[in-house]
Amino acid sequence: MNKENLIPKFNLLVWLILFSLLLRFVTVYFIRDNHLDNEWQILINNLVNYKSYSFYTFGNQLIPSAYMPPMYAFFIYLIRVATSFEGINLVYSVIFIQVVLSTYSIYLFYQINQNFFSDKLSLINSFIFSIVPLNIYYCGQISSISLQIILSLLFLKFLILLIHENRLGNIFLFSIISGLLILTRGEFLLIFILIIFFIFFNKKIKLINLIKVFIIVFLIISPYVVRNYIHFNQIFIVKSSGYNLWKGNNQLSPPGGYENLRKYEFYKLNDRLDKLEKNKFYEINRDKIFLYEAINNLRENSFHYFKLFSKKLFSYYFIDLNSNYPNYYNLFHVLPICLISILSFPGLFTFFQRNKFESRCLVLYLFLNLLIFSVFFILPRYKLIILPVQIILAAHFITYIMKRYGSK
Repeated sequence: MNKENLIPKFNLLVWLILFSLLLRFVTVYFIRDNHLDNEWQILINNLVNYKSYSFYTFGNQLIPSAYMPPMYAFFIYLIRVATSFEGINLVYSVIFIQVVLSTYSIYLFYQINQNFFSDKLSLINSFIFSIVPLNIYYCGQISSISLQIILSLLFLKFLILLIHENRLGNIFLFSIISGLLILTRGEFLLIFILIIFFIFFNKKIKLINLIKVFIIVFLIISPYVVRNYIHFNQIFIVKSSGYNLWKGNNQLSPPGGYENLRKYEFYKLNDRLDKLEKNKFYEINRDKIFLYEAINNLRENSFHYFKLFSKKLFSYYFIDLNSNYPNYYNLFHVLPICLISILSFPGLFTFFQRNKFESRCLVLYLFLNLLIFSVFFILPRYKLIILPVQIILAAHFITYIMKRYGSK
C-alpha cells in the first residue's frame, strides 16, 4: 500500500479515536456514578486504612474477603494511592481513566477487525462499536465491566497474534492479560483453559510454549491464590460460584437473576445463613449453602431451569424480554443491540465456514461466554463482553450476502 492511500485511512482512524474520546467525555458529564457503591466503598476503605481486602467485620475483626474478584477493587485502590483523592474526586478519577481505556478499546477492536476485513470495513465496524450507547454508558459506571472489556479485547488481539506466531513477546503478553482477566472475572478461568487447549490440540501452539503460558498465568494470579491459601487453607480465586448459581437459579429468578433474601420463599435459606458461625470462613461457608440450595433447585425442577437457561441464552445473545433495569427498553439501547444480534446470528454459520483458524477461535470464545454466563444469570452489561464478536459476525454476514448476490 502506498503512502497516499495510507494517510487518509490513518487520518480517519485518528478522527475516530478523537470522536470516541469526546463522545464519552460528553456522555459521562451528564450520566455517571457519583459515589462508590457499598461493596466497593467498604473494600477500598479497608484496603486503605487496614491494608486488608475485607468486606465483613465481626466483633471489630476484619474478615478476609473471598467473594469479590480482586482486580477492579485493586484498580480503584491504586488510583486512590497514586492520587490521594477521596470521595467524589476518586470517583471522577476512576471514570476519567475508564473513558481513556474505553477509547483505547476502539483502537484494539480496529486491530482485531483487520484480521478479517479490509481497512475500510474495519473502520466502519469500529465506528459502530464506538457509538453503541451501551458501550458509552458504562464508561461512567463504577463497575468491573470497564476493565473486563479492555482486557477481553487485548486477550483476543494477543490470542490471534499467538496463533500466527509463538514468539516470546506474544506468549508473555497473552499470558499476562489472561491472568488479569482471571482476577477480574472468575468464570474466565474456564474460558481461558478451554481456548488455550483448543489451539494446542489444533497444533497452533507448541507444548513448551503452552507450558510457558501456564507458568506466566500462574505467576500473575499466584499472589492472590497464596493469600487465599494463607487465610483459608484452600487454593482458589474467588468463592462466589454458589451464590451466583443460586441467584440465577431460584424459584423467583428471571434471566437477570433474583437475590432478595427477605422474600418468604427463602425463609429456610435465611435461617441456615443466620446460623453460620461468624469467623474467617463465613463467606466460604455462606457460598456453600447457596451452592447446595442451587443444586437442589436444579435437581428438583430440572425442566423449569432448563427453560430458564434457554431464556438466559436468548437474553444474552439477543435481548432480555423480562428485564426490569431502568431504561433498558430505551429505543437507543434496544435498536442497535437487536439489529447487531439479529444480523450476527446467521453470520455465525458463514463465519465459521471460513478456513481461518482465528475465525473458529472467535466463535468458540463467543459460545463459551454464552454457555458459561447463562448457567448463572445475565445482566445488561454482560452484553458488552460478546458485542465485539457480534459486530464482526454481523459485518461478515452482510459482506457475504453482498458478494453472493453481486452487490458492489
